[in-house]
Amino acid sequence: MLKSKSAPLLLAERARREPQGVAYRAKKLGLYEERTWREYAALVARCALGFRALGLERGERVAIMGDACEEWLIADLGAQAAGGITYGLYPTASSAEVEYQMRDGGAAIFVAEGQEYVDKILPIAERLPALRHIVVIDDAAMFGYDRTQITSFDELLARQADSRTFDELAKAVDPAAPAFIVYTSGTTGNPKGALVTHGTHLAAANNVAQHYPVLAAQRHRTVAYLPLCHILGRDIAITLPLLTQLVPHFGENVEDLPQTLYEVAPTVLFTVPRYLQKLAAQALVGLGNTSAAKRVAYEAAMRIGRRHAKARWEGKKNGSVLYTAAVQLVFRHLLEKLGLDQAELVISGGAPLPPETMALWQIWGVNVVEMYGQTEEAGAIISGQQGPFPRPGNVGSVAPGWQLKLGENDEIQVRGEHAFAGYWGKPEATREVLGEDGWLRTGDIGEYRDGVLRLVDRARDFIVTAGGKTLSPSYIENLVRASPYVAEAMVVGHARRYITALIEIDYDTVADWARNHDVAYTGFTSLAQHAAVQKLIAGEVERANAELSRVEQIKAFRILPKVLDPEEEGEPVTPTRKLKRAQMLERFRELVESMYDDREERLVATGAGGILN
Repeated sequence: MLKSKSAPLLLAERARREPQGVAYRAKKLGLYEERTWREYAALVARCALGFRALGLERGERVAIMGDACEEWLIADLGAQAAGGITYGLYPTASSAEVEYQMRDGGAAIFVAEGQEYVDKILPIAERLPALRHIVVIDDAAMFGYDRTQITSFDELLARQADSRTFDELAKAVDPAAPAFIVYTSGTTGNPKGALVTHGTHLAAANNVAQHYPVLAAQRHRTVAYLPLCHILGRDIAITLPLLTQLVPHFGENVEDLPQTLYEVAPTVLFTVPRYLQKLAAQALVGLGNTSAAKRVAYEAAMRIGRRHAKARWEGKKNGSVLYTAAVQLVFRHLLEKLGLDQAELVISGGAPLPPETMALWQIWGVNVVEMYGQTEEAGAIISGQQGPFPRPGNVGSVAPGWQLKLGENDEIQVRGEHAFAGYWGKPEATREVLGEDGWLRTGDIGEYRDGVLRLVDRARDFIVTAGGKTLSPSYIENLVRASPYVAEAMVVGHARRYITALIEIDYDTVADWARNHDVAYTGFTSLAQHAAVQKLIAGEVERANAELSRVEQIKAFRILPKVLDPEEEGEPVTPTRKLKRAQMLERFRELVESMYDDREERLVATGAGGILN
């Protein structure tokens, strides 16, 4: 059924069925404004006519760059309704990444949220032969710009359209035609554009709704803040609201997520591990700055909460009076400050969630589950925990529409109706992951027992030490990242005698700790290099080591002297803050080598007498 439709058609149908229903809410000038389904459809129709007026032909591409906002939705569905293919660029993408994706996708129209993104496209516009128009959503700061190639979003929406016009546009969209491109993170080279067709995406996203039926059972508030160029961000803000009762809310600034969560108090939240870690870290640091009485109460509540969580994971009877008291007297107040006291379901995806982080939120009373999927599944998930309050450490059962098997070296492979159409302009790369037999190779290593899938690591990321021991770096890294003071960690040790780590501190939480401990610093580098901070991080590494076997333990570490900024050219991190391991090793080679004593290697090399030179 859904395979024979498109997102614009679903929007037209929803607008007819629930014209006054709330499609989403967006904060403007301090107030949340509701947008009904009828209004949403009308705006998309006007946008489609605007794109047609700019000369957009069927099959041409429209690139969108900016944070999650209602105009992103309108531009995306408007371009699709006009017959175009859309793709998003990460707001944190460097100029080189912007140019690569604009060239690779061949966008005819570039939609920029504001001046910041216009300034990224103008210097390279002459090198983009396909680019004809730039549309600016917020043009308040565009004084003095040459407007010959620039159109404001308001001008794009100037044409009026009724429901009949939109129905005609939506019905003309071929469900088997390409709808959008999603670029992968590109940790090992240039990102690849995964091409997804209209009908496949709807059916794929519906597997999320089927796996989590609570999304359609009743109306739910959620916050849309993840980049909409990411397949998960698209699912949350655009597609799942069309399929379920999910109502996305857009804050005024995605950088102020804590404020938006507090204002919206979502009942369902989709997130990625980094946000759960950061929010938990902020809460823990805040607790450390409270009165002694409150800290004692929190520790007592945590002792009760740990026992309760363990009993729940073991399937023992719940209903502890002491735990109920701990929630009401301690944890609820903590969650209220974070805006998550109303959350019935929190779904984490996009990267492995450290079990310790998941356990902490569950102890606090938040039903956190983990799901697993990739861009190449077109908006579907491969598997997901369903809970409530499942044991951390796995990614649950296989979601509807998939067959799953473990291939060579236990690589996770799936086959079903939700696979993407291939990588844009890269047939060889497509054949590497999608076989003629329909099995999609994920590149992830897993364990599949009793109907439950557990992720081990990326196949290419395994470390084989000089002693021949094969280790999973992500397992070690997740233990280190569980610290509120660690933003990122990368384990080193391939062909080495022992394991070391490069660590990026979480500037906000470490700076807060430094102020409370009278540690003077002038900026990130001086803070990272301070002896007290080195000692603090050493304690966090030792905590992680306590959970590891001897061969897995981190024997030395170095703190990075700077923040990893994806907007900087050549930075060894993707716009989604995934590390480019090879570039990390190259960039910080001196730091890495300083952790290894190579006297044995030099002695052996001397003994060989330079025979290989």
